[in-house]
Amino acid sequence: MWILILSITAALIVALVVNKLTYTKEESKETPPADCCGAHEVCDKESLIAHTHGEIIYFNDEELDQYKGKAPDQYTPDEAAQFREVLLTMHSHEVNTWLRSMMARGIKLPLDVREEALTILKRQRA
Repeated sequence: MWILILSITAALIVALVVNKLTYTKEESKETPPADCCGAHEVCDKESLIAHTHGEIIYFNDEELDQYKGKAPDQYTPDEAAQFREVLLTMHSHEVNTWLRSMMARGIKLPLDVREEALTILKRQRA
C-alpha cells in the first residue's frame, strides 16, 4: 500500500516539475520586433538584418510603395490582390528576397498574402 502511495506522489512531483519547466519556456519566447515582415519562422535573421540596410530590390512592384507603413489588417481585398499578383508571378526561390525587400521598404504584407508567402517558403525548405 505504501509503495502505491509513494509511486503516485513521485508521479505528481515529476508532472509538476515538467509543467513548471514547460510554462517557463513558453514565457521566455521572444516576440518578433514591430518591423518584422512575418517570416521570422523561416527567415535567416542575420541575412534579414544585413539586407535592411542595403539596397532595395524591386520585383516589378514599385506600385506597392504606396502602402508603406500600412497595418497588415487594414488592406482591402483589391489592395491584397495587388500583393498576391506579385507573389504569384515570381519564382518560389525569390519569395524570401521579396519579403526582405518589402521589410526594407517599410511595407507590411496583408495577412492572407503573408500566410501564402510563408507557405511557399516552408514548402521550398521542406
